[in-house]
Amino acid sequence: GPADIMCTSRCPNSCRLRLVHMISAGPVAQRRLDRLVVKSGGATRFVRVVDIEWIEAAGVYVNLHINPLSGPQPGSKEILYRSSLAELADRLDPARFIRVHRSTMVNIESILQLEPISHGEFDVVLKSGARTRISRSYRAQLEQRLGQSL
Repeated sequence: GPADIMCTSRCPNSCRLRLVHMISAGPVAQRRLDRLVVKSGGATRFVRVVDIEWIEAAGVYVNLHINPLSGPQPGSKEILYRSSLAELADRLDPARFIRVHRSTMVNIESILQLEPISHGEFDVVLKSGARTRISRSYRAQLEQRLGQSL
């Protein structure tokens, strides 16, 4: 952050320029991610956010469920990523990802249909065939995002 920059009398202009650039770029937490950097087995992978179909909480991690049609090897993929669901939700585009349960988020582009269960709850059926539940408490959020009621 800005506290990391030390200005010396030898470089006040370059220091000011770096500081102005950092301030104008805004806080990192407010920028939306387009890729996740995932370290696994000694390799570092780049996962495009648009390829994520849905995300489920797994303690201090999340399971990223990757669209089975994306990537070099088509097929259902799960990738463990070190982040809480709440932290990741703050960094993803809310126009694309919506919380449907306290432990689940879905990519709205991946939703194929909703099937009623009971008492205002629905199963969310994704294009891959995967299913997750939308709880009553998150239904209003989805309706607001869609601009219409379910």
